[in-house]
Amino acid sequence: MGSLPNLHELSKDKLGSPVYKPAPIGGLGPARLPPQPPPLAHTHKRARSSGHHHSTLCDNDTMLEVPTRRFSRYSTNAYMKRRSPALFLLLQHMAAYSPISCRSTRTSALSWRRRDSMNSSAGASSVRRLIAAVRAAPSGPRPPRRVVLRHIAALLLGHACCSAATLPIFPLQAGLGAFEPRLGPVLLAYLYMMAAATSCFAPIVVQRLGTNLAITASHVVTAIFVGVHLYPKWYILAPSYVMLGCCASSSFLARTSHINVSATSLALVCVDPEDPADETRRECLLRRLNRGIKLAEDIGLAIGCLIAAILVRLTDLIPSSITNTDVCGAEYCSEEMYFYNESLYVPTITSGTSRILVSIWLGLAVLGLGISCAFLDSRLQEPQTNHDRANVQDIFKSVKCAFQDPKLQLAAPLTLFIGLEQGFIYADFVEAYVVCALGGAGTVTLSFLSLALLQALAAATLSMLLRHIKRYFVVVVGFAFHACLLLVLVTWRPTGDDPALFHVISAAWGVCNSIWETLIYTLVMGLYPNAWQGPLSTSLFWRWLGLTLALSLHGAVCTRYRVLGLAVTLVLAVVPYLWLESRLARRGKTLAPL
Repeated sequence: MGSLPNLHELSKDKLGSPVYKPAPIGGLGPARLPPQPPPLAHTHKRARSSGHHHSTLCDNDTMLEVPTRRFSRYSTNAYMKRRSPALFLLLQHMAAYSPISCRSTRTSALSWRRRDSMNSSAGASSVRRLIAAVRAAPSGPRPPRRVVLRHIAALLLGHACCSAATLPIFPLQAGLGAFEPRLGPVLLAYLYMMAAATSCFAPIVVQRLGTNLAITASHVVTAIFVGVHLYPKWYILAPSYVMLGCCASSSFLARTSHINVSATSLALVCVDPEDPADETRRECLLRRLNRGIKLAEDIGLAIGCLIAAILVRLTDLIPSSITNTDVCGAEYCSEEMYFYNESLYVPTITSGTSRILVSIWLGLAVLGLGISCAFLDSRLQEPQTNHDRANVQDIFKSVKCAFQDPKLQLAAPLTLFIGLEQGFIYADFVEAYVVCALGGAGTVTLSFLSLALLQALAAATLSMLLRHIKRYFVVVVGFAFHACLLLVLVTWRPTGDDPALFHVISAAWGVCNSIWETLIYTLVMGLYPNAWQGPLSTSLFWRWLGLTLALSLHGAVCTRYRVLGLAVTLVLAVVPYLWLESRLARRGKTLAPL
């Protein structure tokens, strides 16, 4: 056996090696060093010499010589602080940052484990998104870019035309009784009651018929629905409203499926240089197409209301029946109006104006049907192979699991509130505020024209802002804005002196509605990107149920109590949803914006 190596020589060699990294001392600052590999916990070792005069500490980074004489008279810290302040500061710095400290070694190991865990989670999310994209991709050869763009344009234009034909009818019938005064909002209650009852079966209908046939069938029913208003008898109108309600959920699911498939196909054939580097092209295209389909619906409502406003102003000769403004607004009670309003069942639009208006809307509905039949491509739909086709029991099981999902249960009150506030703006606001103070169908259409324009602008802006701000901030802002709006409706006494104020309130209501709809839709599609049919069906169920309750209970109580009930429902809906968003934010779940 040879002699032991000289530790002093080893110390000098190691201090001069490039591995040696001196720590910053005092105000001198850190020295610039070449990048070194991170220290490993299992390579740390300590050696102590048996010499009489010196005790040498050795590890992978440095070797220090500490004199050991006179330690019996002075403590170690006091001695080093007195004789060598620089050495004392060096040892303090190394105690916190050097691998000599076991604490820093454990911290380094835990940080590496935590980083590996985050990387594995990100990798799993990427794999899930890739699987969703592959499943949504159409089978067979890729369609050319021109075919994909034509398909998307047909989908958007067809939806805009049908929205322009149907959506303006809802406030005119619910709040004004323009086509059937005796029923009023009852017809819309039938529509949304059937929509809620059939929402759980909508995934089965879309799977059996296919997305193209489901959209075409809904457009056919839309044309029939608009056409029967040329002969507005209750026994003709009621079946058409029921038919449209049966197609509402299936057409919504079919459009969503088309948007997903179109985003996948467009990502395969198009390269967009503006896409950010940290996101896939499909996700960016999916957000833009979702904005486009929502914008098409709002623009369609605006076009339909604009046509109605112009036509009513030019041809309608019935004077506006303005009720005593002392009973308008929050003081309005529908049951009291029957005793002194003898013209309650008098038509509010002349028959000639009504037929011209319905004919124009019918032309828009037929145009939307023709666009869908001619330009929707059969290659751009979800693959319907025998392996991927789920049976009826599996679909019902997914819908049942969606009803039992704790996340969707926390979001259900807000979805129900969306239906309640939409039913209020269709019936109660139009009747108690707009018609009572201003009168006439022209003011109703102008009010909803402003609502549609601001709703489209708010939805497009909010979907882009959700990428940069926290979602629970949007919830708080929407709650404050909607609460202030309800407070205005309780305290405001509407008069005909300032008609612009009615349009401002309608526009503000459209902004609030777009906030809640965007949050709920992005929540469902962000949490369940691979199996969204069941969760989206349950979300539609709660929304249609809220509309059914709001329209069927119209006139049961005075407007003040309905507004206060909406305020209480808003508080009860926002609190659990805000808790859900905060939990998702703490867990790091990112939801893609609309």
